[in-house]
Amino acid sequence: MAVEFSFNGGDATEDIVRGDLGRKLDDYLARITPFGFSGALLVAKEGEIVLNKGYGEAIRSKKVPNTSGTVFSTGSITKQFTAAGIMKLEMMDKLQTQDPLSKYFEDIPEDKKGITLHHLLTHSSGVVNVVGRDYDRAQRDETAGKILHTPLLFTPGKRFAYSNAGYSLLAAVIEKASGRKYEEFIDQHLFVPAGMEFTGYRLPKWEKKVVAHWYTGERDNGNPLEKPYPYWNLLGNGGILSTTMDMYRWHLALLGDRVLNAEAKKKMFTPYLNEYGYGWDVIASERGLLIQHDGGSSLGSSAEMRRYIDAGVVTILFCNQSYGNEVLFYPIRDKVEDLVFGANVVLPPKVKNVPVVELRKFEGSYKLEGGGLIKVRAKNQALHVSPDGQEAVNALFAVGEALAEHFAKLNTLAEDVLNPILSGDYDKLAAVLSDRKRRLGSVRQLIAMRLDKHAKRTGEIKKVIARVTLPAEFKEKRAARTIIQFKGEKNSVYFIFFWQDMMNVGVGPAMGVPDLSVPFQTLNGFEFAGYHLDMARNFRMAFLVDDKGIPVGLIIPSGSERIRADRLGK
Repeated sequence: MAVEFSFNGGDATEDIVRGDLGRKLDDYLARITPFGFSGALLVAKEGEIVLNKGYGEAIRSKKVPNTSGTVFSTGSITKQFTAAGIMKLEMMDKLQTQDPLSKYFEDIPEDKKGITLHHLLTHSSGVVNVVGRDYDRAQRDETAGKILHTPLLFTPGKRFAYSNAGYSLLAAVIEKASGRKYEEFIDQHLFVPAGMEFTGYRLPKWEKKVVAHWYTGERDNGNPLEKPYPYWNLLGNGGILSTTMDMYRWHLALLGDRVLNAEAKKKMFTPYLNEYGYGWDVIASERGLLIQHDGGSSLGSSAEMRRYIDAGVVTILFCNQSYGNEVLFYPIRDKVEDLVFGANVVLPPKVKNVPVVELRKFEGSYKLEGGGLIKVRAKNQALHVSPDGQEAVNALFAVGEALAEHFAKLNTLAEDVLNPILSGDYDKLAAVLSDRKRRLGSVRQLIAMRLDKHAKRTGEIKKVIARVTLPAEFKEKRAARTIIQFKGEKNSVYFIFFWQDMMNVGVGPAMGVPDLSVPFQTLNGFEFAGYHLDMARNFRMAFLVDDKGIPVGLIIPSGSERIRADRLGK
């Protein structure tokens, strides 16, 4: 049954904005909120919380704000609780991390009898990632059977492959070893000792809190309490709810011994394959030891917790809306850390949201001289401006004449060297690969494997198209990136190619042409300011109107130029 709690004001735990750093972080997040941010952030440095505050709206339809007390989904951060539950059971002599799965499950296929709890904890078991959708009504033993009777990806212990299903098995082990329901066990043995009152799936008193809704664009996807109780495609690997302060209490508990002893934490925070411990990434970063995990959903929720142990810095970032085709914390986290560690971040101007109805008169397609289009749409209380074609990208992002010519050459080069691949000829591609002797084999394998994997969906690949080239960084050096479309009879496969000095330096998979839209807010009626969260760049745009006040074109400042685009139709 759907559950909805009304906002009664009891959710607004006291916000914290402390010192120069707190004010800088608060200013940054407040300014980017009109340009697409919605969520909450807690930052602590050297044991003191400098910021704990919410931004944007938890429930748009009711104008309920996010606060420091709003409840968010932690996503795959849940895995650290499952891992800690296993370690707690080991401390209680209920199990050992080297135990084989056969100790807990019957009728295990031969190829899986060598899998241990350690393999599952470190994503080195070879178990598949998923066997069903998060909110399917899947029962424990049924789900475990599906997982165990799906072929392995590799021999256990040989590789790293992230597996949500592996953590579902660990949650089942917790129930079998403890004799308790998963949520009951971790609540009693982890959350209560850590002082966490509002963390869990259903046990906390959610009526005392606002649980944030999830948003993808303008779509309200509801909140987690409206979904079926977490069944076994999700339970143990994702979806636990929490607040920023509760997660900070979890951090403090892990510094001491209220939950886990030193031996358990040593095993948990040892990096194994792919710098992964038990439920955490454990990374030797340039800022010292970093212990982190993140999580996200296509429904609009995303979260990340980072613990810089040597630097004494903790960041807990929760978001409740999407960012184009990506999760929202990605473009925010690095700017937050730049501010925390003393670097500067470009800020947008202070603006106020204008009702969408007042912005709709600007909607439409605006044509550039060379044929490129600037598409304008009013949504989410902003004008979202999207470039269509390389000319439009160059204009909107003000790349300049020299860089525009360079990007045009890269688009031509990419199509010239990649189209011969369709007939099996890799010679032209090899000629532009840096470090070709080492890379040619792996690049060929990547392209061939992805095309083969998606062959049924795409049909025969007919043409390779360079869709757009953009500024980029590659291994901390300036570069360009081209999104490549392998266009098939029915669908397409995409790749991203990185370039430096007309040579290819990297190739990777892409989900499609990235969402390059920039939200703009009004400055004074017909002049607008835009800000791109990921690039941390400011933009300007002005509309041209006729004597009736109807927009007929727009002007984009681009360096010393003023680029005009004329509105098509009305």
